[in-house]
Amino acid sequence: MKAAMWRGVEELHIEEVPVPTPGPLDVLVKVAACGVCGTDVHILEGKFPIFTPPRVIGHEYVGSVAAAGKDVTKVKVGDRVAVEQGLPCDRCYFCRDGREHLCTGRYAHPGGFADYTCVLERMCHKLPDGLSFEIAALAEPVACVLRVMDLTQVRSGDIALVQGGGTIGLIMTQVLLHGGITKVILSEPVPHRRALAKAVGAIVVDPKTEDLAAILKKETDGLGPEYVFDCVGHPSLLEEGIELVQKGGTVFVVGVADPAGVASIRPYRLFEKEIRIKTSYMRPYTFARAVRWLPHLNLRPLLGVEYPLAETKAAIHALRQSKGLKILVKP
Repeated sequence: MKAAMWRGVEELHIEEVPVPTPGPLDVLVKVAACGVCGTDVHILEGKFPIFTPPRVIGHEYVGSVAAAGKDVTKVKVGDRVAVEQGLPCDRCYFCRDGREHLCTGRYAHPGGFADYTCVLERMCHKLPDGLSFEIAALAEPVACVLRVMDLTQVRSGDIALVQGGGTIGLIMTQVLLHGGITKVILSEPVPHRRALAKAVGAIVVDPKTEDLAAILKKETDGLGPEYVFDCVGHPSLLEEGIELVQKGGTVFVVGVADPAGVASIRPYRLFEKEIRIKTSYMRPYTFARAVRWLPHLNLRPLLGVEYPLAETKAAIHALRQSKGLKILVKP
């Protein structure tokens, strides 16, 4: 089979590798689509410390069951599934403390930029009837947003600022509005992303040409939003969020930052506003719920840019250049 093998900084090659053979509890998945994530950009640039080359990357993928081990009981050949990447060791302190996502021995199977992958049955989630593979490929980012919601515990009737109108920002906006937030103000400099944000219910602001602080005061009776969600991961947005959030509010870092990025924070400002800074890592215990969410979100506008497996590197570069929102690679 063919697979996109990452071998170092800006080194991603289509290679011939053996089709994996499933063990007793394994499922062989024929990949239908794999989304390109911002972390794939960081990986290709050599800035993501979790992985080391060589490896097949791509963690937002869906497909159909091509073969199943003899002890597999929950899926069968032909079933359509979304695959949850990352397997905890189940032995370390964090796993035994109910925090599997912080596992010190976590294992990630070869990814979805390939013709086939082989994973444990427990990592496969059957798709709702009638749901397209393209929409289903968004299960992983939806799961990440649900993790944020679990940790934030938003109050019905509050107001939120979302910084960034990429895939996560647009999904975040919809889930917030579904979850009781009455108003989402979304800050995004790219015009086509602002148009999509408006279409999914946000009040959009161009931070390059408009006064975001003044608009927030107008929309919140001068108080500022109760929540600020940085869906980009840029240090300057954390700094901005601290200034714009309401007293007693929460600034939530959702986007994945460059590991070398540094934000400048005045501790006294945190003290006088009594604000909380929160973060999320991975998406523990949310993937099954994310699959159930998929038919209820307006995700089709996020799609439209697709590349064949042979052009995986070009697909990652396209995301870096903001040529699309959720770019898909299709083997």
